[in-house]
Amino acid sequence: MRSEERAITERATVEQYEPPVFGIEREMWVAEDAQTGCTGIGRVEQEALGNLVSLILTHESAAMDDGEYLKLPGQVREKRWSDAGARKRRGLVERFFGGF
Repeated sequence: MRSEERAITERATVEQYEPPVFGIEREMWVAEDAQTGCTGIGRVEQEALGNLVSLILTHESAAMDDGEYLKLPGQVREKRWSDAGARKRRGLVERFFGGF
């Protein structure tokens, strides 16, 4: 983990919310950074922290306004360009070098 990422995760305030609070159907984790006002939300603690780190690093490196931002869990989509059957038959090293 890079020093910027580590600093963000160390200063983050993380809370867990379980149903039925706020009308949610499954547990959610919320990671907030008081320094930037940004918030990351995830289905597990690591996802919330990852969303927060991603958001802050994007926020700091992009020409955005001074607003506060929120990053929710992204959508999961099927990789249509991969061959799942072949991937299961090959080892990790073979798959890695096969990409070059």
